[in-house]
Amino acid sequence: MNPQFWWFVSRASGIVAGVLLVLTLIWGLLLTSKIIDKKGLPAWLTDLHRYLGGLTVIFIAVHLGGLVADSYLKFSWAELFVPFVSTYRAGAVAWGIGAFWGLILVEGTSLAQRRMKRKTWRMIHFVSYPVALMTALHAAQAGTDAGNPIFRIASILLIGLLTVLTLIRIVYVRPKRTVIVPKRAEAAPGPPSEPAPATSSGPPPYTGHFEP
Repeated sequence: MNPQFWWFVSRASGIVAGVLLVLTLIWGLLLTSKIIDKKGLPAWLTDLHRYLGGLTVIFIAVHLGGLVADSYLKFSWAELFVPFVSTYRAGAVAWGIGAFWGLILVEGTSLAQRRMKRKTWRMIHFVSYPVALMTALHAAQAGTDAGNPIFRIASILLIGLLTVLTLIRIVYVRPKRTVIVPKRAEAAPGPPSEPAPATSSGPPPYTGHFEP
């Protein structure tokens, strides 16, 4: 076996995981901003956002496993999960660790979405954007392929598209607000009113004498 096999595995899987992460966000923004109408799409396309997120986690696991198996850098498990423990570019690796834990938070709460309040789930889901930023910083500072022109062009295009869609989502798509119409206040019950004395429109009663 090539002694650099696991190094190549970790590099390739890391790049694929980063691309999948950005594609996950892009597809989610296309659906939530209604640029793509979900009504006419087959079920598997509407679920593609979730599938891409799951694939991202799988390739990150391969990326981490490749780093542990590599005999050159010799990463320990602690160096991969605890920030600033690594002896190799501690700051750059810390960005990747932060992105990993953020992604685990997002994916974990997505699996438990039905048991959570929608507002809480949405707030946690916004962590995806800092995750994408930390992933980009990790790739630029720790990745050995950051100087590759193809890698740079692809990264700029994907991040640029993600930025544009995010701005569209923030500026042009506003959440629907439910207008609550207050109910008309009912009159409070009071004490029963006494009947008014009866009046007569006829002649005055007879008094026993006549006045001209």
